[in-house]
Amino acid sequence: MFSYADVAKKMEQVRTARSQREDRELDDLRLILFSDLHKGARDGADDFQPCEAAYRAALAHYWRDGYELLLLGDIEELWEARPRSVLEAYAEVLAEEQRFAAAVNPMRYHRFVGNHDDLWYDEGAVQKHLGPWLAGHPVREGLRIAVHDRGRPLGELFLVHGHQGSPTSDRLSWLSAPLVRYVWRPIQRAFNIRSSTPSNDFELRRAHERAMYDYAATLPGTVLIAGHTHHPVWEGLGFEQALRAAQHRGQTPPVSAWTEQEVRQAVALPGKKPCYFNTGCCCYGDKSITGIEIADGEIRLVRWEHFAQPVRTVFFSASLARVLAAVAA
Repeated sequence: MFSYADVAKKMEQVRTARSQREDRELDDLRLILFSDLHKGARDGADDFQPCEAAYRAALAHYWRDGYELLLLGDIEELWEARPRSVLEAYAEVLAEEQRFAAAVNPMRYHRFVGNHDDLWYDEGAVQKHLGPWLAGHPVREGLRIAVHDRGRPLGELFLVHGHQGSPTSDRLSWLSAPLVRYVWRPIQRAFNIRSSTPSNDFELRRAHERAMYDYAATLPGTVLIAGHTHHPVWEGLGFEQALRAAQHRGQTPPVSAWTEQEVRQAVALPGKKPCYFNTGCCCYGDKSITGIEIADGEIRLVRWEHFAQPVRTVFFSASLARVLAAVAA
């Protein structure tokens, strides 16, 4: 059974006891946040393979443009595939991610654990399988970035995958993972079925998004950025609400089949405080990916589409200082 209290309790444990804290200047922030790649073994159960070209194009862009790469969990699909098969299948992608991990002065890499790659909670497994690709970086559960403007504190970003406290993804993952690996994966492989969301249960998704928003709203001066649900959330608003708000301000976000799909699957949220953002995912069925950029004093939701030349589109943008001021009020 879903419990709002469990989500809040587990998230707070991660924030206060299992997160590194960094102090950063607003003008120095140049971050790209991706989550939920679900890299598989290049078989019928692999949700990432269609999106690989868009993701690799995005990595090349962000490398050239001096961004830090933050991977917010569910990077490998380890409920459906063994670590070795996934890492061998995507060795070239790992090498492109490793460029960020190997960078120093400045450091340009953070990796987080999710529920579908929860094997990375085990430091021994990380060293055995991921060690060569991480350049000494840990796989962390949470990160708190205290943002300053020339020494003046503006607020804090709390980054996490977002599965903490949900029943099948956290409390019952010991049961969920074997069911996916030994029951669902053979069905996907046999019928070439791809599932691009962690759950097709709208009510469960609605409850989880609301729990994340409600928890974030209790944190003065803090913006929560997560993944997990595979659906973008912007300034505490579901995707359809965010589109309408942008249109009300006279902005015209692009419309496509992807946009219409996200509108149909969007969850309504209070949006009274811009305290919760969600990256979306990197395994959409139309070969596109979404992520959140933080750069040039702004926070932006971006989408990369795969054409002959992959295209980056900014859907929403806002002043990060303004967002942090709003959650501090």
